[in-house]
Amino acid sequence: MGREIEIKIPLTSEEFDRIYDFLCLKKSIDGIKILGDDKNPCERKFFLKKDEYFSKYKKEIERRENNEPQVIRIRTQDFENDRRSYFTIKRKVVEDGIEVNKEDETFIEDADVLRDFFALSGYSRWFSKEKKACGVYCTFSLFEGVTFHLELEIVNELKYVEIEVTDTDGSAKDIKAGLTQFVKALNLDPLKKDSRSWVEIINGKIN
Repeated sequence: MGREIEIKIPLTSEEFDRIYDFLCLKKSIDGIKILGDDKNPCERKFFLKKDEYFSKYKKEIERRENNEPQVIRIRTQDFENDRRSYFTIKRKVVEDGIEVNKEDETFIEDADVLRDFFALSGYSRWFSKEKKACGVYCTFSLFEGVTFHLELEIVNELKYVEIEVTDTDGSAKDIKAGLTQFVKALNLDPLKKDSRSWVEIINGKIN
């Protein structure tokens, strides 16, 4: 089981384009360096993720009352003509608008087998989303020794940036502080962080 600490920020078209230019090495941002090497100075990854969420229950309150994980998901990911599917169980805690997640994920060869199992076990698909994204790993001068994953994305036509640290040992408090400083380095307002789930965002629930 891994731990993810992440923050997501909604973007204007101008902010989206500015960060995209940074990912394409057209602009630099003080303190943030995209990981790569001399032959490939930018390890960008473009991909499409299609997520299907499953539950035994019809309503969110029923899921909480029965302690069902917030995320029971099949993700189908296309990356450079390579399609793979993963099964994920995730439990979320939101602290000061920043997600701290406990996640289990495993590769599956045939997602239809798992879909059939869900149907036979009383689970139904209750939500889906599509994410087009470009992701890079970065270092940040203010927090040496920590690798940040920056993902610029369009989720069901909504523009966002997500910054994530996957870490099992470091102080969650320090990492959350690092994420806030990373957002400021991107010239974004950390107070605009969106603590809602994607379900709530796409369905228009007020933060």
